[in-house]
Amino acid sequence: MAMRRFEYKTVKIEPKGFWGTKLDPDKIDEILNDLGNQGWELVTMQDLEVNGHSWSFHYTFKREKI
Repeated sequence: MAMRRFEYKTVKIEPKGFWGTKLDPDKIDEILNDLGNQGWELVTMQDLEVNGHSWSFHYTFKREKI
């Protein structure tokens, strides 16, 4: 029996605007749906925060290698 193998991809999404406080949920959905259509499965999301402000979000995906 062959061992299952996976590949991983991390996508960084940063808030926009003068203070870096604006996120576009529609754009995030577009990115996530596009990756899902390519066979990527969301594994985790990390909010990189400093002093209570989110500066970047890292979404990590995996899919089985063929």
